[in-house]
This record gives sequence, C-alpha cells and structure tokens, in this order.
Amino acid sequence: MAVENRQKSAEVARRSVEQEIGSGVSLPGEEEDLVLSGVLDSMGWVGVLTVIEAATGIHNFGNPWPAGRPQSIRTLAEAIVEGFAQLTPGSANRAGIRAAGRGAIVSVAGWGHALGSRLIDAAEIETICCLAPGTIRDRAGIESVRQAGDREDEVTLAQQAAEAALEKAGLDIPDVDLLVATSTTFLRLPSLAATLHARLLLPESSGAFDVGGACVGVVHALATAKALLAGGSLRNALVVAADLPSRRLASSSAPGEFRGLFGDGACAFVLSRSEPVGSDGTAGRCWRLGNFVWGCAGEFAASLRLEIPQTPALQVEFQGEPLARAALRQLERLVENLEALTGKPRSEVAYFALHEPNPRVVEILSRNCGIPLENMLPISRTCGNLGAATCGVNLCAALEKVDASPAPPSGSSAPVVFVAAVGPGMLFGGTWVERLE
Repeated sequence: MAVENRQKSAEVARRSVEQEIGSGVSLPGEEEDLVLSGVLDSMGWVGVLTVIEAATGIHNFGNPWPAGRPQSIRTLAEAIVEGFAQLTPGSANRAGIRAAGRGAIVSVAGWGHALGSRLIDAAEIETICCLAPGTIRDRAGIESVRQAGDREDEVTLAQQAAEAALEKAGLDIPDVDLLVATSTTFLRLPSLAATLHARLLLPESSGAFDVGGACVGVVHALATAKALLAGGSLRNALVVAADLPSRRLASSSAPGEFRGLFGDGACAFVLSRSEPVGSDGTAGRCWRLGNFVWGCAGEFAASLRLEIPQTPALQVEFQGEPLARAALRQLERLVENLEALTGKPRSEVAYFALHEPNPRVVEILSRNCGIPLENMLPISRTCGNLGAATCGVNLCAALEKVDASPAPPSGSSAPVVFVAAVGPGMLFGGTWVERLE
C-alpha cells in the first residue's frame, strides 16, 4: 500500500507540473528545482501547489514550503505522501462558511465606477519600484495600472462613482436614506463616509458610516446596507468603496513587487428595497441582491500585515506565494458555496465578479475551477489591483455586460453573477446578484 501511495503521489506531482508549464514544454527531471532552473516562476509554483491541494484534498498543501527543500517533482511527491499521512477523516476541505438569513427583496438599482486618470504601463512601474524588467508584466500579468492624478483622491473618485450610480438608478440626492462606505487607504477624520456625505450634499437625515475589511470591504458594505434596508423603514442606500494605494504605498518600506500591483479606483452601488409582488415573489425587473457567505481563515493572516507606526513609514510584511495560494483556495471555496446556496452550477453563471490580487491568480483560478477566463473579466490586467474597489468595479463591468446582452429566451434561467472577495486576515465573503424579469 505504501508503494502504491508513493506511485500515485508521484503521478499527481508530475501531472500538476505538466498542467502548469503547458503543452509543448518537456517535463524536467524529477530532482530538478523547478523555480531555480526557470521552468516555473513563483506564481507558476503557486499554481502547482494549488492544483495538488485541489486534487488531493490536503488542506494548505505546501504552505509554508520548508526552507532549503528543493522545489522539484520528487519533493512534491514526498510532500503529498506526508500530507496523506496527516489527514484525518473529515479534515479536508472544510469551508467553515455560514450563510446569512433571508429578508425582503433588495435590488441593485444602479452602479458606477471611477478609475485614476493616469495610465502607467508596466515597464514604468517596474522602473519606479526598482524591479527587474518583466516582474509586473510577465510574473503578475499586469500590463498597466491606473493611478490618481494630482487633483484626485479617495473622495473625488468615490464622488464620481456615486454620482454615476445615482444617475443610473434615477435616484435624487434627497432620496438616499443611508450611505455605507469602505476604504483601506482613507486614514483621516472625518471618515470617508462623513466626508463623502458632505461632498454629495446628502440630507442631514441620511445616515453615514464606514465598514472595514480591506479588499472584502465592498461585500461587507453590501451586506450591511442590505440588512438595514430589509429590516427597517429605509428604502434606498448608497454603497461606496474607494482606495488610493499609489500614494499610501509609494514612499513606504513595502517591497516593490507588492507596491507595483496596485492602481487607484472607486465603485458605487444604489440598493433599493421593494415589497414582493406577484406569485413568484419578485419585484418586477431588477437585479436582486442575494444572500451572503462568510469565513475567516486565520491561519493565513501572517501572509500580509500592514502597520501604521508612530513614524511616517508604513511597515509591510508581504509573503507573495502563501498569500496567492490562500486567496486562490478561499476564492475556490466561495464559488463552491455560492453554487450550493443558489443551486446554480458555475457553468450556468454569466460572470464572476472577483477580487483580483493580480491577473495571474485569476488565470490559475480560471483553470482550476473550469471557468472560461472571459467570464471572469480580469480588470486588474489594465487597471492593477484596486484594493477595496476591485471586486466592485468587476461587478459593475459584469452588470453592464449582462444588461447589454440580448434578453434570455422565455423559460430560460435568469442571468446570475457570482461575487467573491478575499482580504487580509484571511477574510472572505461572497454573494450573488440575479436579474429578475
């Protein structure tokens, strides 16, 4: 049995490497270090580990990879054998996610986004961050980033996105009952919500507050707004996310390969409550906001830590490979749980609005989950990682694409968009929106 397990483990290791290096490339020797030899880059290695974790059910496979241990096919096979020996019944693939309860119908009535006005290509970013040529374009998959201009900040971008969302919803400023804002980079008082409230000239009776979560913050904000709409007398809420990493990280001690991933942007959504009508319980044609799934995989918390000390410098601990692997695994679990919650398989989902650490992570996720890349709308390729706004900007693009498509034939299922995001911690959350006719 032990010999059989070793043979199976070796086969899994070889196939995983073959999948990552692609067709037409010869499989290296079993003892060759795949990264040192240049067969795989760091993200390619992450892809191999993720494929093995999905194929074997070994939770957190290879994280962290032991220092000094070759990154070879042979050691991968040995690690698989070791992982199988540590498995206990029911220990693999526990999502630990709980679904939120149901409430009144809350729809996404309008949406909008704004990006930094400066377009900077990858080569310039690599020069600014003192990185080797190809680090951002080839390894991370980012071709360009969008950075804020001299007269732009989180508030101006948030205002542009909010005004676009309100216009699309056909909602006047006095009709906004609630503003929920989220930002990782707005570090001032009054808060982003209070500042934006004043900038938009919202009525004094309109509440305003901020929620956290960094890259998963927009999901937190949508859930908070939906709960308050569904359970009270409020009718309309404005949800906004805005981040400006280019300035917060520009002069910090953060590694260049971390700083170079980010762009600046904002997104906004108008949520409206309506009473169910009709035998099907819908409120007419709308984008209904679904329920939510949550989780926090604290074992990955050390992969990314940011601290604002008393000195001006921002302290950053960044472990790219473990962070990418953790993000991949949690995004896969979110897709699985959203499938279970909606009863809709991923093959029938119109688009996936995701947080994108970088485009390479999206490519690996697309391959591992069997989802066409065009259904994932990898905006980070030309905009960079937009922090708290990434998932929301992706959702704006997905909603626009579905609305621009021909109406589905009568009797066919309604278009659905899955929303999933991960943030430092490792926090993760997701929901879905469904267009009702």
